[in-house]
Amino acid sequence: MTSEVRFRADLTAQQSEYEVEAQSHTARVYRALDAAFARATSSGDTRVLDITEGRYIIFSDQHRGARNGADDFLRSERAYNAALAYYLHMGHTLIVLGDVEELWEETPTAVIKAYRHNLELEAQFHHRGRYARVWGNHDDEWQYADSVQKHLHDVYGGPPLHVHESLRFIVKDQAEELGTLFMLHGHQGDALSDNLSWFSRLFVRYIWRNFQRLTRISLNTPATSWDLRKRCNQALYGWAVQQQKLVLIAGHTHAPVFKSQSHEAQLTEAIERLKRADESDAHQEEISRLLAQREWVRAQDPFMPPTEFHIPMAKPCYFNTGCCCYRDGDITGIEIANGKIRLVRWPDRAQKPHPYILEQTDLRDVLAAC
Repeated sequence: MTSEVRFRADLTAQQSEYEVEAQSHTARVYRALDAAFARATSSGDTRVLDITEGRYIIFSDQHRGARNGADDFLRSERAYNAALAYYLHMGHTLIVLGDVEELWEETPTAVIKAYRHNLELEAQFHHRGRYARVWGNHDDEWQYADSVQKHLHDVYGGPPLHVHESLRFIVKDQAEELGTLFMLHGHQGDALSDNLSWFSRLFVRYIWRNFQRLTRISLNTPATSWDLRKRCNQALYGWAVQQQKLVLIAGHTHAPVFKSQSHEAQLTEAIERLKRADESDAHQEEISRLLAQREWVRAQDPFMPPTEFHIPMAKPCYFNTGCCCYRDGDITGIEIANGKIRLVRWPDRAQKPHPYILEQTDLRDVLAAC
């Protein structure tokens, strides 16, 4: 057997192995999401979101630590606090979709001590009845009511704080029902996060944390693994596309997705669309701006391959918040207000404490397309 033949045989075997594992992962995710959706439906905790009046801001993956070298949130605290102050005054409901605290690396006591002011800003939403929390794989301690009572009640106060596995919203335009928003962290079905979370937690807390303090390298998978992120996005989209009039909003991957496309893919599509149009100076200026913005996004993610995988746009049923712990201190989130759903970044392009709209569209149109 020649070297070329052996190489091709090895490549085929690797591709087959990858496809088998991807199919297995997708099947696990589908089962886990089916179960989570059934629990959300049967619990009776379905909320109503009226697009004419509702205002929501959805953040995830803060990974608040203990203000040490292993703390991924430290650089983003300023942008996050500014966003909380803005949305509190604007009347938004704050939804945090898991991995809010980094409890694989730190104890709840250490995190609360380090970020007391940040938590108190969130608590102001809770006091006004405009706060909802979901637990993720890195803060799955909050799935237990006694842990929430022990550690979070003192700082949040007010009515009892419930941390959910998922949130289900019926979207209405006054009396007209438009569809469903289903929100969860997005780790469901991931073997490392579900079945092996106990091992992952021990490894990160007692081995990786010390290494990270020295190197400042993050281990928030799938944020640092392109292959895992791709598989996660494929599985989340694949489940959502099978539902009727349902939009899935998740976190976990640390990469924004809007209408089933990543932000980088949205920019690429806009660039190509303008290139096909006339070559006016205005179009050239806009193309230049979009090219610069795309490189900004790519540089923010050192793990992104030269050509990013694009989730199919056949159905705009999957959105992802991105995260609140980017290396440059930026944060991204999903905003719903005035009938629009938006992908926003803090700070703005001038590095001022204002929201910058990266993408937006009518929520009614999104649900109609689903």
